[in-house]
Amino acid sequence: MDSNIISTHKLCKTFLVGDIKQHVLRDLDMEIRRGDFTVIMGASGAGKSTLLYALSGMDAPSSGDIVFDGETISKKNSDQLALFRRKNCGFVFQQIYLCDNMSLMDNVMVSGLLVSKNRKQVAAKAATLFKQVGLTDVDFRKFPAQLSGGEAQRGAIVRALINSPAILFADEPTGALSSAFGEAVLDLLSKASEGGQSVVMVTHDLKSAIRGNRILYLKDGVVCGEYAMEKYKGEDDTRRETLRKFLAEMEW
Repeated sequence: MDSNIISTHKLCKTFLVGDIKQHVLRDLDMEIRRGDFTVIMGASGAGKSTLLYALSGMDAPSSGDIVFDGETISKKNSDQLALFRRKNCGFVFQQIYLCDNMSLMDNVMVSGLLVSKNRKQVAAKAATLFKQVGLTDVDFRKFPAQLSGGEAQRGAIVRALINSPAILFADEPTGALSSAFGEAVLDLLSKASEGGQSVVMVTHDLKSAIRGNRILYLKDGVVCGEYAMEKYKGEDDTRRETLRKFLAEMEW
């Protein structure tokens, strides 16, 4: 099996702003290794979220190729990409995007039943995942407006995990949370990584970034630096300081 779950070749993304072309990703070649917790960092406007959406098939590149597990997804049409995402990807965003008129359990069930038609199995798996993230049967019967931000984000992670995706994409997942709730979300992502899932997270936060074992630094639409660490095993001052030094070299 290829050690890379995703690779890109000369990946470009260009937006037209009025009459001006804005080049966000520029001939980008990179790999996401299977089982890694990969963190993408960079200054505002570096192209981090644009890259995340391209890698996950949520946005089409202007040119270049994206290969996922040996399959070139950049050539797929919108229907094919929707099926690809459903089968292979989980998403956690800063904005939680739960359906307001559905309970937390129903939000998760809708996602699970897109892949499996066995309602009992999906419900049982959802209940197990809710328990793992510290949400009770009382919590998951609530509607999003009745949940705290941390509860809703943990519910969104259950939704992301319900189909056992090969890869989890997270875009600033702790940005709207308190420190305590943010730590709980990071713990869940770390646990997924420990279990063998590939995780790709965009963040500007050092406390979040230390969870990764591979840091990619993006500047002007290209990867200009990379830093590798051991898998995260808890708070470590040395880990934090060595990462801080790398980021300083990147002029972060």
